[in-house]
Amino acid sequence: MLLTTRSRSVQQIYATRDAHMEENRADMRRTVNPHNPFSEVLADGAWRDEPCFIVGGGPSLIGFDFERLRGRGHVIVINRAFEFVPFADILFFMDWRFYRLCHDDPARYKLWQDFKGHKVFLNIMGRKLEDCYSVRSVGRHGLSKSIAGGLHHGNNSGVGALNLALCLQARPIYLLGYDMRHENGQAHFHSGYGGIAHEKTALSFAREFERIGKGIADKSGIINLNPRSTLRLFPFGNVDEVLRDGKTRQGVGNDRPALRDPVSASAPA
Repeated sequence: MLLTTRSRSVQQIYATRDAHMEENRADMRRTVNPHNPFSEVLADGAWRDEPCFIVGGGPSLIGFDFERLRGRGHVIVINRAFEFVPFADILFFMDWRFYRLCHDDPARYKLWQDFKGHKVFLNIMGRKLEDCYSVRSVGRHGLSKSIAGGLHHGNNSGVGALNLALCLQARPIYLLGYDMRHENGQAHFHSGYGGIAHEKTALSFAREFERIGKGIADKSGIINLNPRSTLRLFPFGNVDEVLRDGKTRQGVGNDRPALRDPVSASAPA
């Protein structure tokens, strides 16, 4: 059969092609002007001089009672840490696999829906997501001073989450689970994301922080609560002393008890 521009088959091909091209153009526009921009919800400096805990996924948090963080300051959780700290102010992520993980598993999707804090996606690819807020990515290396201007991703969510806390002007900022190393063969305090990344990947994350170190004028406002961490850029602190002497403030999340039982990193996600 001879195909012409009038045939339905050819017209369908052109229509599909044009739809894909427009979708790609829309994605590119959203890399500059994100869908559901988080900057319209929480402004720069909103946490000025208020304490903030950022909870990463490192294995040093195995067995940690996350309920101890309740009321002690703002809390930002990264990726699957939100399952253990449902009262956190912000769930921060930049990994598309994590988003799919939360939406493909019914039990985890229920946790996602029940989370009352802000879900914030450092949206490198300009995706259009309706059930979370987006922040523009402005590249791998650097340090931003404005949420609206965008955040640097440093090739790991730990950098982006810290950059967000700095834009909110929280102080002090306490880092939990920023291990940048494996412990006893485990990469996370939870079951991970379906497989164990090579430890060289974790070690590389520490080098990304070194790149932004010069942009942080006063590193004393950032305290790493894991002295065994390979991230040596910031002063170290003792988590028991901080939580014993810290200030009190109630978070914005829900009051469901956290899922405290850690699981092996070798277990299926």
